[in-house]
Amino acid sequence: MSTAPVHVDPTLVRAFDYHTDPEFVADPFAGFDAARGDRVFFSLAHGGYWVLTRADDIRAAFQHPELFSSHDFSIPTNVFPRTMRPLALDPPEHGKYRQPLAPLFSPPSVARREPELREICGGLVDAFAADGRCELLEALARPFPTTVFVAMLGLPLSEARTFEQSNHVMLHAYDDPPARKAAGAQILAYLDDLVTRREALGADGTDGTDDILSVLLRARVDGRRLDHDELLDYAFMLFIAGLDTVTAMLSFTFQCLAERPDLQRRLVEEPGLVPQAVEELLRSHAIVNTARVVTEDVTFAGVEMVAGDKVLLATALASRDEEEFLAATDIVLDRDANRHLAFGAGPHRCIGSHLARLEVRIAIEELLRRIPSFRLAPGESIVAHGGGVLGIDRLPIEWDV
Repeated sequence: MSTAPVHVDPTLVRAFDYHTDPEFVADPFAGFDAARGDRVFFSLAHGGYWVLTRADDIRAAFQHPELFSSHDFSIPTNVFPRTMRPLALDPPEHGKYRQPLAPLFSPPSVARREPELREICGGLVDAFAADGRCELLEALARPFPTTVFVAMLGLPLSEARTFEQSNHVMLHAYDDPPARKAAGAQILAYLDDLVTRREALGADGTDGTDDILSVLLRARVDGRRLDHDELLDYAFMLFIAGLDTVTAMLSFTFQCLAERPDLQRRLVEEPGLVPQAVEELLRSHAIVNTARVVTEDVTFAGVEMVAGDKVLLATALASRDEEEFLAATDIVLDRDANRHLAFGAGPHRCIGSHLARLEVRIAIEELLRRIPSFRLAPGESIVAHGGGVLGIDRLPIEWDV
């Protein structure tokens, strides 16, 4: 789109692309901070979309799916090879497909997994703790959530490496669309075969186990069992939603700690502060940028939007809003009343939020237990990426052994 639609005030049009603009490669959060000013503006990138900049407006859009539909939740056009139920559904259908997963991700269910997750994470850190240097994404931030996902699917942990590289290419190789498509097809083929094999065992073959596919094979939606395509949608959705997001959270968390030895020291000296610190690190480095589609002509955030317009809901803009948080761009590990939107809001609020929090907390605790002081490796530059999930491509760190 080279010109704005006729209903858009030309004074609100900006050159803005959170996927590729240089500031989002240098520091995506500074890029979003710099985008503030107008309550809402319009970008011409990727077919055109509104950008809400205030937490109250972003929260309201999340909470009103009747006006802001999730049926196309990405900018640019969705490259994923599957519809991802329940992400792409609106209420009431969304709730029907979300309900079977809810018990798996409830606080008690997640808490029961802590020993398993701690063993996985501790083993990964043990593998490099004596080396004095590592690339932390490759060593921990990617394999940890991937291995957790594999375990929750009920697969051998050795399968984790199958997913790691394909996942990164599919989600972030913006300059190579054929590679993204091929990576997506590879992941989908693997999951399709997995679902087919599990279906052959039947729901009676799950023996009450609580891995994801067993639960879904026993589930009912509108009184019927899920068909093959629905099971595959679920598996693919969980793959997309659960791996890259946690990797990104960990990448920014550990970049921040590597650059702030004062924060490291405080968490080592006050380990009980870690859960509260996790909330602050999630707030200050909120990573998810999702889209909604306007369902009807409406006045919202002071502008006229028309049916079919896309609207960007950037969690970083919401969670770093100075009208919502005092000293919003500062990191206050013991910040009270931390009402951030890192996991969204409304009916689509991240169902895996409790698991993600636990993974980030365990990763901080297990790394600092073994390596209480680390820093960015000298001479290395940190390259970030924008897009639907903000992240870092490499994080080389070093420490004294």
